Amino acid sequence: MTLGDKIKRLRKINDMSQQQLADFLEINRNYLSRIETNKSDPTTGIIIKISRLFEININSLLGININTSKREEKQKYINENCNALTEEDLDFIIRIINIMKEEYVKREIKTK
Repeated sequence: MTLGDKIKRLRKINDMSQQQLADFLEINRNYLSRIETNKSDPTTGIIIKISRLFEININSLLGININTSKREEKQKYINENCNALTEEDLDFIIRIINIMKEEYVKREIKTK
């Protein structure tokens, strides 16, 4: 979902018109329309105002996942430590991963 899509969705969830949000942000409604359709990028000030108004974390609004480095560290740790395992241990880990993947697929199907 793009930033513009998120802003539009937040506005609609909160039952606000474009004009109401534009007035709050102190911008022209046409500019807000361009932001929502991804034809223009909002300024930092606008992003801050939107995050405060809708009580949403700026990183979440911008789609920034700050846990990426922790995930990469975990994957590196697993990879490095697999070198010392026996073939049997590696097969066991592969079976666990496959079971986990199947469970994720089942959960995904149930939520649809």
